[in-house]
Amino acid sequence: MGSQPTEPDYSRTQMNLLATDRQDLEQVLATSLLRLRQQYPACQRLVLGVSGGLDSMVLLHACRRIMAQAAPDQSAWPFAGLRVVHVNHGISAHAADWQAHCQAVCRDLDIAFVAHQVRVSRVTGQGLEAEARTVRYEVFEQELAADEALLLAHHQDDQLETVMLRLLRAAGPRGLAGMPESRILGAGILWRPLLALPREQLENWAARHAVRWVEDDSNDDDRLSRNFLRQHIMPSLASHWPGWRQSVTRTAMLGADADQILGELAGRDLDTLAPDGDRLACAGLQALSAARQRLVIRHWLLRETGQTPGWRLVQRVQVELLGAGEDAQPEVNWQHWQLRRFAGQLHVLEALDPVPPTPAEGYAWQPQGDGRFVARVLPGNGILRLYQAPAGSARDQAMRFPVGECVIRYRQGGEQCALPGRPRRPLKKILQESAIPPWVRERTPLLYIDNKLAWIVGVGVCDGFQAVDEGAGWAVRWQMPSRQDHI
Repeated sequence: MGSQPTEPDYSRTQMNLLATDRQDLEQVLATSLLRLRQQYPACQRLVLGVSGGLDSMVLLHACRRIMAQAAPDQSAWPFAGLRVVHVNHGISAHAADWQAHCQAVCRDLDIAFVAHQVRVSRVTGQGLEAEARTVRYEVFEQELAADEALLLAHHQDDQLETVMLRLLRAAGPRGLAGMPESRILGAGILWRPLLALPREQLENWAARHAVRWVEDDSNDDDRLSRNFLRQHIMPSLASHWPGWRQSVTRTAMLGADADQILGELAGRDLDTLAPDGDRLACAGLQALSAARQRLVIRHWLLRETGQTPGWRLVQRVQVELLGAGEDAQPEVNWQHWQLRRFAGQLHVLEALDPVPPTPAEGYAWQPQGDGRFVARVLPGNGILRLYQAPAGSARDQAMRFPVGECVIRYRQGGEQCALPGRPRRPLKKILQESAIPPWVRERTPLLYIDNKLAWIVGVGVCDGFQAVDEGAGWAVRWQMPSRQDHI
């Protein structure tokens, strides 16, 4: 949207740490919002993510004060709208009360409010907090329009906790960089205007302005890693190393610089090794040093899945997939993704449920009354469409218009077929020679006309069903269930 920097400006916020420590919170917020408008001119409206806790309620009230004070001067509040989004995770017994509190405050402040009730599960293998965060950001992403920025109330203490936790989990430069001040989120922008301010400053502002907030009862549970760090570790660090906040902030700055440089290097490698996105060339990857291999794998997975892979996963990909023999068919499962190796390439794909049992007679696919074939939804296996082959297609690359009893089936074993101008051979061999990946072969749709194999998706027309004239044929396209790929 609009003019966007290629990388988040970590250093600007972090270098302002000491300068903003004594500044008024509203001044810091107003300056940050003006910078948001300058960096992203297309941003016209603000969306506040509000939980009801101290941090987000301070951000809400401070934004409303700045907006009211700037009413005569549009340059001081260059936004056309302000609204609040609340995500009710339903985890706490008090979740409904928190939602009601946020709604009441927004009503008093005359600010538009919307709440989303979500269900948090652990199907991805993440902890409850991580899963709740994932679901929450999915809501935010869906809410944001192209001319909106999401404001979150993360502050300096949150940043320090994030860096410390990532350090304890053996994070690399990206993890040690902490949270960026801004990043792309869906169609809009995520912006953290209070990142340079300590929580104490938010508490003082809330006391001066009589801000009412709710306390999350889970904040007292020091079995949770972040709470244990906040309650036991950080006070001890402050008592022994008074300047530890500045030191950790500088570490985050250095991590951000290193991550940017490494990202640029990995990007150049990926332009060469993964021009097709979800496939990464093994030969080129193996020519790199082991450390650079891990760098490329990490950035490739992040780019394709939106998830940051951990050290162990990258190691598994490097050893089990990249180091596998040519004839091997290794597989690594990660959350709801599958990583595989085939035909000299690493593949990343969404994990799919097995194709449901197919009726013995297959799935009928007949034309409508007007003679058109409408899209055929295959249970658990995507969609088939019949379309006119591109002009100039050779006869052996397109089939004549289907006439007869059309049925979709899958491989059962023992099928044989002859491609145009080729001898009759096992279907299994044809799929192998056509470089259809093993995990696709068992779910590859087969079009039968009058009980004869006429079209193999991903391969083409079978002998006896070719188009009569060049450029006058038809073809079948398969929209796979995992991605919007067509073969």
